[in-house]
Amino acid sequence: MQTALSRLVTDPDTFRAAWPSVPTVYDRDAADLQQLATRQAAREILGDPDIRPGGFGMVRDGVLTAERPSADHPTDTLVLNGLHRSYPPIMEFCKELSSMLGHPVTGNFYLTPADKARGFGWHWDCHHVFIAQAEGAKEWRLFAPTFVNPLEHHNWSKIGFSPEDKLRFAVDAPDFSVTLRAGQVLFIPRGWVHAGQSTEEHSLHITFGVQLLTRHWALRKLWELGEDSEALREALPPNLGGQDFTRLAGGLVEMFRDSLAELPTDTVALRLRSAQRLSVLGQEPK
Repeated sequence: MQTALSRLVTDPDTFRAAWPSVPTVYDRDAADLQQLATRQAAREILGDPDIRPGGFGMVRDGVLTAERPSADHPTDTLVLNGLHRSYPPIMEFCKELSSMLGHPVTGNFYLTPADKARGFGWHWDCHHVFIAQAEGAKEWRLFAPTFVNPLEHHNWSKIGFSPEDKLRFAVDAPDFSVTLRAGQVLFIPRGWVHAGQSTEEHSLHITFGVQLLTRHWALRKLWELGEDSEALREALPPNLGGQDFTRLAGGLVEMFRDSLAELPTDTVALRLRSAQRLSVLGQEPK
């Protein structure tokens, strides 16, 4: 039976056993992907007041332009974000894919005109992405991460690239390159630096973003268990700025370690499982 994951990758069981560590291309079905995204669908989304993308606009060479959003613009890329919350075909697909992967999944459209047009320049994502090419073609060049395993606040625009990195992107051969054609899906692990441009054809792709639940996320959930400890809820002393923070930190670490050590493993597992389910459903408290 066809599933959301099998529509993106050739061997779902292998994929679910471990995340691919390098960019990977899967040959899938263009007609099937066009059940999720077409240029006409983009036009209809823009014209339907009941479908409200999470964000939309026109982009050229990495810069948001003042152009009116259009699916037929000759130079700018149309970006339709947050369709996992508003556009029924993408909503249902992301819901199923989230369930299969155990991580929340988002869905965006990117419609780029022909003739070497580029929406975004060099960047990395803080999550895994599937780029599902629905129409046309797009050339992608990728370099191995310059910042490994970025969390959401490790955005490339905040951290930036060194002059050496910028020179490498300009003159060196990429670590991976592909011209993605309709029906193909490119998986990009988080952190991989990438940029794409259209060919002689326009390009329409869906980006499915796997919003990863990391070990950092799990530890934050364990930290929240500390609210059940009477000792950890105790106020810090007055004249806090004058305290010995090395001693204070040592005492807190020891206290928290002791509190966690007293928790039954089943209690910790139940809290993590509950938080994971809420995250996939989009209901995790912020």
